[in-house]
Amino acid sequence: MDRFLNQATHNEKFHSCLCENFTEKFYDWRITSIFYTAIHYLKALALKRGIDIGQTHHEIELNVNPDRNNCKMRIKKGAWSDYKSLLQYSRTSRYDGIDTDFETFEELMKCDYEFCLTHLDNFKKYIQSQGITIE
Repeated sequence: MDRFLNQATHNEKFHSCLCENFTEKFYDWRITSIFYTAIHYLKALALKRGIDIGQTHHEIELNVNPDRNNCKMRIKKGAWSDYKSLLQYSRTSRYDGIDTDFETFEELMKCDYEFCLTHLDNFKKYIQSQGITIE
């Protein structure tokens, strides 16, 4: 479990470096680092529960989505919603803005980033409520 918690902490430190050193840039990477923080917390929870949720985003969705009858690791719908939102924001930040003019895309990412901070905060609270200590 420590390996996933350490990776989540590493991702959060990277996020902090971006924020401290590039106050108005790299929102795509900020969002991506936030999502990967969440995925490593989710993997830590799965390991704590002794459940293999898979490696790919698709496998994780199949195995964690509480709306599926045969998911391996049911989490609360609110936590799933936060995680799924972070996944979608991350995909958007990496793949969907390429055809948009960069300045407009950066402004959109700045707005999305604020939502991501809230989703990560909510997700971390859920993870902590499941007995995982986050530094």
